[in-house]
Amino acid sequence: FALTSLHQLFAALMSHTACGMGWQTPPTLTLDQIMSLIAPIAVCSSLSLALSNQAMVYITVPFMQMLKAAIPTFSFLIGVSIGIEGFDWRLLGVVMWIGGGVALASYGEVDFVLHGFLIAIVGLLVEAARLVLSQRLLQGQEIKFNAITGIYYQAPISFLALFIPFLAFEFSDASVVMAKIPGHLVANACIAASLNVASFMVLKETSAVTYGICGQVKDWLNILIAVPVFGTPLSAMQLFGYGVAVCGVFYYKRLRTQVAKEKADAQREEDEPADPSVEEKASLLASGG
Repeated sequence: FALTSLHQLFAALMSHTACGMGWQTPPTLTLDQIMSLIAPIAVCSSLSLALSNQAMVYITVPFMQMLKAAIPTFSFLIGVSIGIEGFDWRLLGVVMWIGGGVALASYGEVDFVLHGFLIAIVGLLVEAARLVLSQRLLQGQEIKFNAITGIYYQAPISFLALFIPFLAFEFSDASVVMAKIPGHLVANACIAASLNVASFMVLKETSAVTYGICGQVKDWLNILIAVPVFGTPLSAMQLFGYGVAVCGVFYYKRLRTQVAKEKADAQREEDEPADPSVEEKASLLASGG
């Protein structure tokens, strides 16, 4: 809670400074709008960070990165359930493909810990929900948000949600450690705040599923670095399952583009008025004239 609450504090300070300097103008929200639009994202963000960090106590870094391949799957299913993603049987088939790959990677985990795995899965579900809700907020037509103005409202709530348990459970121990490395903490918090802005920008321009797919590159690098650094053993089944999931993720992106193009073409055909000259020629041919 200590480090993640610091991240949200820096993000809040950064966004409020940008808006206070006049670089951005946040929309005016009522309390009801904050509670319905912003608070769910902030709570999901806090829970995702807390659960992921807790899962890392029990499972290895490479295994955690492999499980993250399921985020696009969760994002698609949540998006369909709340109506911001269109349902397609082909996409569902690829989603099941990805899920199968993650299941194989989990089965092949050498140091499998069930409760750590369950905590990680719940954390990833919450993270997928955060991404989908953020996409709906940033791409909504009623109130205009961008990366900075979205964080302007979300980060303070996330900070409070993380800071309260920090005071309750970690203050006495973490405060002593944190006081010894202020420079490292500031640098870490600045990087985290910048990452927060970047993620909002990607979600505004693309989708939660695309964001999850982009994250696969980072996960690969984390695995490549963590294996030699921590000496984590990987089984052949684990690598095969992760490879299956990653192939599914990229095929999903390709199929999603194809499905979107088909829908756009169909909509364009419906919107185009019929050519009367073509209809007249067809009627003349039918009458033999």
